[in-house]
Amino acid sequence: MIAVWGRIMAGVPGSRLILKHKIFDHDEGRRYTIDRLNRLGIPADRVELRGFDSTYLQQYGDMDVALDTFPYVGGMTTFEALYMGVPVISMYGDSRGQRFGYSMLMNAGLEDLTAETADEYTEKAILLGNNPEVAAELRRELRGMVEHSPLMDEKGYARIVEEAFEDIL
Repeated sequence: MIAVWGRIMAGVPGSRLILKHKIFDHDEGRRYTIDRLNRLGIPADRVELRGFDSTYLQQYGDMDVALDTFPYVGGMTTFEALYMGVPVISMYGDSRGQRFGYSMLMNAGLEDLTAETADEYTEKAILLGNNPEVAAELRRELRGMVEHSPLMDEKGYARIVEEAFEDIL
């Protein structure tokens, strides 16, 4: 995944990579990560490592595009990014656990941001990263798209679950 992110960064001049994880609360974790990124050709001066804190939702304002991880894709993190107005590029696999991002993006009407392969993921991320006007338009529209999608249709979801239970009985 890191190698793919490196290819994306090479294709989007001036881009930065923000990584957020509790490992970055400690110097050892930061050093380990920077060494690993450097070995894969990602310069440390283009990477920002952030630990946990209470302003994590506001920090979505610091990014233009979120890159979902693979094969362990985001769940709530992907949803938070979308709800906070950050377009997400997500690669999907065959298992249920590898399709959360795909499902969220599909339900929000953003299937174009999903990819089946690492090359497609890279291509889509580079395309969006090099088109800030498209990313900005998505940022303006995303929350409304999410709010009016099946992702936030609690009553519709409950109705479908109730129908499924009735069918089972």
